[in-house]
Amino acid sequence: MRRGRVSPASRLSLRARLALVAAGAVAATVVGASAVVYLAVRHDLLLGVDSGLQSRATVLESRRSRHGTADVVRQLLRHAPGLAALPTATQVTEADGAVLALPPFQPPLPVTARVRAVAAGRRPAFVESATVDGTAVRLLTVPFGRGLALEVVRPVSGVESELAHLATILAVTSLAGVAIAVVLGAAVAGVALRPVRRLTRTVERMAATRDFGPPLLVSGGDELARLATSFNAVVAALDQSRSAQRQLVADASHELRTPLTSLRTNVEVLAGDERLDPAERLQLVHDLGAQLDGLAVLVADLVELARHEDGGPAPGPRELVALDRLVATAVERTQRDHPGVRFTSRLEPLLVEGVRADLARAVANLLDNAAKWSPPGAEVTVTIEGAVLRVRDRGPGIDPADLPRVFDRFYRGRSARGVGGSGLGLAIVRRVVEGHGGAVSAAPAAGGGTELVVRLPRASDSGAAS
Repeated sequence: MRRGRVSPASRLSLRARLALVAAGAVAATVVGASAVVYLAVRHDLLLGVDSGLQSRATVLESRRSRHGTADVVRQLLRHAPGLAALPTATQVTEADGAVLALPPFQPPLPVTARVRAVAAGRRPAFVESATVDGTAVRLLTVPFGRGLALEVVRPVSGVESELAHLATILAVTSLAGVAIAVVLGAAVAGVALRPVRRLTRTVERMAATRDFGPPLLVSGGDELARLATSFNAVVAALDQSRSAQRQLVADASHELRTPLTSLRTNVEVLAGDERLDPAERLQLVHDLGAQLDGLAVLVADLVELARHEDGGPAPGPRELVALDRLVATAVERTQRDHPGVRFTSRLEPLLVEGVRADLARAVANLLDNAAKWSPPGAEVTVTIEGAVLRVRDRGPGIDPADLPRVFDRFYRGRSARGVGGSGLGLAIVRRVVEGHGGAVSAAPAAGGGTELVVRLPRASDSGAAS
């Protein structure tokens, strides 16, 4: 199995990475702004040089218009200083590249194809940067009468010196800005990540001690506050689930202790007492079978209850279920199991979405509970009206003090202490119904008995269901 490579950045702490990102953003901004400033200043300085060249060319062109080209050429040839000593230098070039006027002691200016094209009238004036005799210059080339071009140059050593000084200042400023950004980025990251560090310490403490402790303090409404709120909700749900799991284990161990003790006693009697007559031995074997059946039912109920212990949506594949048909089938089955009780039903069509097996188990538990509490020959009424299932028995009813806890697991009211059962049937009903987004309640019925009411949401799809 190949292991993924860990990049150097991933080995840094989140605070260091945030500080580096902030420093990088500031560095990019500072460098970009410095580049813009440098280019803007350079453009303005060169624009001033170009304006001076244009003024010099305009003066010479005006003189040529008044006195003729020959007079201007004679005046140019009288200039003696070199290039570095003049604010500008000039040269008149013919279309074939021959230099017509080059002042003495002035180095020749470059004659390129573009210069000859200007002299020949094939292209307009232009300005460019060039090097003449080792000196950086700006060179302006303009038409100078028929077949001639005038080249005017000015040294830009002063401009380059100013630009170099400006570049040094901008570089130092940029470095200082990046350094300050690193320090401020680290400080801001520390402040911004303080809730994250607090959350991290809490999670580490929980992982080490398995103690959830008090919830995180939440202030504000930003992303970190929402994260802390969600974390508190997850921890609360986990704590509730763990408490429910412990309670389920405690209740199950308590309920299993009695049947297991009884089974062990009967098995020891059956195996150790050889003086038992056949009838007593047969009765003892029959009791063992009944106890094993009861234990199997109890274990099955515990498993079913554990499947819904988290209180979330019902597990398993969901489908459209015609609840009226499911209840009708359950009524027929319960009638066969309890022939001494009469079941009457009035069922309107009701389509729900859920886990068929779970819904069938909940309905069966409701009907079994009603049959168990009904005296021989009594009637159990089952109705579906709207989206409400009602199961009413004619038994002794539920003590008002027991009503709030009748759906708790293993709870037995005073009147139920002598009745068989695991005490999980109605608890399973509540878990299944709530897992399907519904609600279940119990209330004394008019005229005696108890009415259990189940409300389930209708399915949004009106398609057929079996």
